[in-house]
Amino acid sequence: MLDEIEIGCATTNSKYKKRLDCAVVKIPKTSTLSGVFTTNNFKSASVKDCLKKFKKKFNGNKLLVINAGNANAGTGLAGEKDLELLLNSLSSMTGVEIKNILPFSTGVIGERLKIKSLTSAFEECSKNLKKNNFNNLATSIMTTDKKVKISKKVVKIGNKKFSILGVAKGVGMIEPNMATTLSFVFTDLKIAESSLKKIHKNICNETFNSISIDGDQSPSDSSILVATGKNLINSSKLLQTFKKSLEVVFTELSEKLLLDGEGATKLIEIEVSGLKSKTACKEVAKKIANSPLLKTAAYGEDPNWGRILSAAGNTKHKFLAKNVSIKIGQIKVLNKGEIHKKYREALGKKEFKKQRISLAVNLGPSKHCAKVKSSDLTHEYVSINSDYRS
Repeated sequence: MLDEIEIGCATTNSKYKKRLDCAVVKIPKTSTLSGVFTTNNFKSASVKDCLKKFKKKFNGNKLLVINAGNANAGTGLAGEKDLELLLNSLSSMTGVEIKNILPFSTGVIGERLKIKSLTSAFEECSKNLKKNNFNNLATSIMTTDKKVKISKKVVKIGNKKFSILGVAKGVGMIEPNMATTLSFVFTDLKIAESSLKKIHKNICNETFNSISIDGDQSPSDSSILVATGKNLINSSKLLQTFKKSLEVVFTELSEKLLLDGEGATKLIEIEVSGLKSKTACKEVAKKIANSPLLKTAAYGEDPNWGRILSAAGNTKHKFLAKNVSIKIGQIKVLNKGEIHKKYREALGKKEFKKQRISLAVNLGPSKHCAKVKSSDLTHEYVSINSDYRS
């Protein structure tokens, strides 16, 4: 199990009042880590610090330190110095070397960290490290999230058993192009660092990197995968089972983000196929996923499939109209460029009334395909984001 991980959480008594908004996670010496970070050119001080540290080897105990409410982005050299002060304090408190402390910040962009309240909160976190404190961790990393996001899977193969547990946050500013706003996933298997990084990147591409709430990318996006075990995976069967189980956890977390998206009421699954490459299919699927017209149609439960066509056609990827087929759920809407003779508006509307709306768009003869998931766009999204900093 994951009992070797110790977690302490606290509140700064500021933006979220008495709600937990800080966490320290202590990771065993033997652990291996992988990190995937935002590709936004405008990176937060925490992301820049983590990127430097991941280029080197970690030795000894490691700490993840997280604060919510302030992203420490857009704060220039002053923000980097603020972070340095915090890391020095944490190192003194815990005895962990600064090179082994990974910081994560999420929240408002363009505001300086409140060093005094954060230092006090992190000190409390460090004094109250507990095992199996994942619920508090999931709470402490939230910003405008309404629900905690946790996914856990325990797998048994013969006489071997392993666990995977992940937490995530993020309900806005999400089309990550790497991961999600913040996610931390742990397993009690031991996996070589090179393998862990490859597995992590591939799974991010199929899960966190294939979702969109509003088409915007945060400067703070970070996904961390930690393997805490002492015994290396020693069979191909165990490795394949681990990969599948890990993808289940990442998929569950990414869908929880979408369903808790700011004001979201629908999860929209979009599959695009038939173009010359998977990359091309994915780019078209993202274009559809990010269409405000489609997202508002989903909210209004209006099967306006013309908006799917318009979005698909608004990319650099060419296709012939006579090759286009569309399905809503299992309902055939368009077949080879012609409205299907059995399609009726009432059938499409019935599908759009579901919480999960499934769209399949075929644009040509190839077997390449890609899936992207999105959410609808509601009045509440506008309200939340027009009032975000007050």
